[in-house]
This record gives sequence, C-alpha cells and structure tokens, in this order.
Amino acid sequence: MLKNIFFVSMISVLFVACSSHPVLPEKSDIKVSRDTPSDKCKNLGTIEGRSTKMNAKSEDALDDLKGEAIKKGADYVKIEIMGAQTSVIRGTAYFCN
Repeated sequence: MLKNIFFVSMISVLFVACSSHPVLPEKSDIKVSRDTPSDKCKNLGTIEGRSTKMNAKSEDALDDLKGEAIKKGADYVKIEIMGAQTSVIRGTAYFCN
C-alpha cells in the first residue's frame, strides 16, 4: 500500500514538473492591440486599466490593464478607449490560446 502511494506521488510530481505553461501568464505574455482577434478567441468581457500616480502615463495604465487581463484568464486585449495623456484604458479581454 505504501509502495503504491509513493509511486502515485512520484508520477504526479513528474507530470507537474514537466508542465511547460505557467499557471498564470505574465504581463509580457498578454498581447494588446486595437485589432479584433480571430473568431476562435473567447470574449471574457470588458476590463479597465488605471494609473493612480500624480503624473500618470498611459504605460502605467496599460500595465494595470494587463494585470486585469491576467485575473480574467485572458491572453489578448483589444483596446477600445485610450487617450494620449490618459490614466484610464478600457478594452475587451479575450482568451485565444
């Protein structure tokens, strides 16, 4: 019995160790574009990125937007609203892969 439990545990560890994809993607893995993704992508809903800094930059809001995309399980974001000097970016999150 103990031998079987050990064997099953070792096989489980082997499968987990061989996994090539992280549980959650990193922000650098999120593709952001103004283009509509392919029909194969699943719409996960609207998301919003904000910057709370005094001198907010769109890059800060974009970083926050990618964080929101990760929370929804998205790997693609279509930008809907983004101004040149804005602290808010709105988009639609999609899962494509």
